[in-house]
Amino acid sequence: MADPGFALQVAIFDRLTAEVSCPIYDSVPMDAAMPYVSIDYELSSNVDILNKRRDMRLFYLSIWSDFKGQEEVKRLMGEIDSALHERALALETGRVISIRVDRKQTNREPDGITYQGSITLRILTEH
Repeated sequence: MADPGFALQVAIFDRLTAEVSCPIYDSVPMDAAMPYVSIDYELSSNVDILNKRRDMRLFYLSIWSDFKGQEEVKRLMGEIDSALHERALALETGRVISIRVDRKQTNREPDGITYQGSITLRILTEH
């Protein structure tokens, strides 16, 4: 079976678009208004077991906001958590065995105005 990496990205994008209250981007337009979520990158490691092709994936999302303080970033992080953590996610290729929100982080950007939230998803897939 083909690698499910792109099918996973499509499924995550579709779920977030349906359940999170701001735009979701794979490629952020130059004139995008905040807040928004960007799909940043993915790391994949082979964790085959019993002749089954499995990959442990770390999937990184960023939330961008110009709201005063961290409230909006934290609210959106909660929406992402509710949309994905330990919820079934169907793929066109392969399958998701487990999806967990592994880490959440917020920080103020050097401009003193923009806040960024980072979410790491830990996802086990099978080919």
